[in-house]
Amino acid sequence: MEREFARNRDIYGARMRCGPGCSDCCGQLFQITEIEASWISHGVALLDASKREMLQARAAVYLQDRRALISRQGEPEAWGSLPPPGSRLPCPALIDGVCSIYEHRPLICRKFGMPLYNPMKPGRVFACELNFRDGDEIDDNGLVQIHTGIHNDWMNVQAAYNAQGLRRDADPVTVARAILEDFSDCGSA
Repeated sequence: MEREFARNRDIYGARMRCGPGCSDCCGQLFQITEIEASWISHGVALLDASKREMLQARAAVYLQDRRALISRQGEPEAWGSLPPPGSRLPCPALIDGVCSIYEHRPLICRKFGMPLYNPMKPGRVFACELNFRDGDEIDDNGLVQIHTGIHNDWMNVQAAYNAQGLRRDADPVTVARAILEDFSDCGSA
């Protein structure tokens, strides 16, 4: 993803305004995999105790606020469910406009900002509305092929993880849970 983001910066230049202080995407509600949660838990364990405790306190508040926001739908959050339209809640890892777990952030956070193609939703390119307005031309002959490859690679990694019978959590996994809980055991059966 890092190479793909850099490739997009080369193509679109100043249109890609992503950087420290730009945190519009950091309010999206999304779920992550146990693999990503394990990487985040690893990164949180590397933090000094005071920063880790502060981040964990923020994550605990976030989870309460997220439950309240999601419950407005009348149902608990489930794997793959979408939050109510327009739902936003700042990520607990976002501190003063900067991600405090940046090196350990999940795949979706690595994707935000650039045009995205999802082969499961063909016929549409998704893009950050701060970088690309509706109707803006996205001229990239490699987009579909590259993003299909990334998608397939990720699906293969997840399939291999599943085939090994590794930990699958019954509840939706979030960045906040990965900060609070130890998912580092996701690499062992």
